[in-house]
Amino acid sequence: MTPFRAAWMDYVEAARTFSRPARLYLLAEFLAWTGQGVFQVLFNLYLVEGGFQEAFVGRVVSLNAAGLALAAWPAGLLADRWGRLRCLVIGAVFEGVGLLVRATVLVPGVIYTSSFVAGAGQSLLAIAAAPFLTEHSTERERTHLFSAFFAIALVAGVAGSILGGWIPAGLRSLPLGSRPDLLHAYRIALVLGALIALAAAVPLLRLSGLMEPRTTDGAARSSREATRSLVSIGIMAFLIGAGAGLVIPFMNLYFARRFACSSAQIGMFFSCAQMMTAAAALLAPAMARRFGKLRTAVAAQLLSLPFLVTLGAEHHLPVAVGAFLLRAMLMQASTPLVQTFIMESLPAELRARASSLTNLVWNVGWATSALGAGLLIQRFGYDVPFYVTAVLYATAALTFYSAFRHRTDRPAAPVRVPDEAKGQRGEGPFTE
Repeated sequence: MTPFRAAWMDYVEAARTFSRPARLYLLAEFLAWTGQGVFQVLFNLYLVEGGFQEAFVGRVVSLNAAGLALAAWPAGLLADRWGRLRCLVIGAVFEGVGLLVRATVLVPGVIYTSSFVAGAGQSLLAIAAAPFLTEHSTERERTHLFSAFFAIALVAGVAGSILGGWIPAGLRSLPLGSRPDLLHAYRIALVLGALIALAAAVPLLRLSGLMEPRTTDGAARSSREATRSLVSIGIMAFLIGAGAGLVIPFMNLYFARRFACSSAQIGMFFSCAQMMTAAAALLAPAMARRFGKLRTAVAAQLLSLPFLVTLGAEHHLPVAVGAFLLRAMLMQASTPLVQTFIMESLPAELRARASSLTNLVWNVGWATSALGAGLLIQRFGYDVPFYVTAVLYATAALTFYSAFRHRTDRPAAPVRVPDEAKGQRGEGPFTE
């Protein structure tokens, strides 16, 4: 049996044991990220087509990240007090409504407000997700579940990117009498994306009445080492967020401005990157078992940096696309390993707070850098932000590894929850 097939069979075996709450959450994740994928491809183009400049786009991105950041810490407390599931449902509703409003009203104040609300919803979803999955899984399949969590988001992003790329093109190819202009073609696609994101609340509502484990504050206060670990986690998240905010929100404009690519081409680039990353994420558990989660994640992050620098310097489209695909695959495939490592390294009482802190400082970094990135691009072009991002990513990877290199990848003791809470009683495995 080849290593690739062995890794795949190991993954399939683990996936058979995913609990019902985990499966329904993965479905909700697919819907949420499909909607976000449409916005990733089109929303900046929609704003520019609506007459706004890059500096305004930067402010919108910054306010979306501000919503994520400001809701992060309260979301962690609510996830502990209300339960993870309730936060997930509220987050899905907030995000869907926020996306729908900013797709339909081209008024600066409304766009700012709805972007903030959508960000707050995304924060509730993101912060409750990792503790929810950790507490509804076991040591055997947890790394595989987090990889599926990440891979499904990427596959959903592919679906959203394809929709975002091709719906406007399809609408623009209609007969002249029924053909919308480009602005309204973008709007129709964005409204569809917002409705798909809002539908993420439906599978979560099917878990109504789910028993969830209660957390206490005592263990968290007694673990000084675990609490200190939050500082290192926060530094890593801030640096990566600051680097990402400089370039990621502007990748569609990068291809459109530098290479005159159409929305269909940009959607295809994003889709290919997400598919490659999803495949890498599904193979990550096998790599992590051999080399450890931490080493595998940090190595992937460092290997992505030369391709990031290439994007800034390159003016030939095929080379830029290749660098874009490889950078995305390497950098993003490390995410589920980092998430699993953090969740297993901390006691249950600190998991929601770790998610809160990570999202808070990541989005503070993102919002701060995105705010200045639009002005930086207008003045100096697209190359400088890529170089700065490479430095920030390298610093984040090395400092995180330095802080945790002496810690083994042994998982923390699992939370004790009844079988009904895990959703495993009376259920059969996945069918092929």
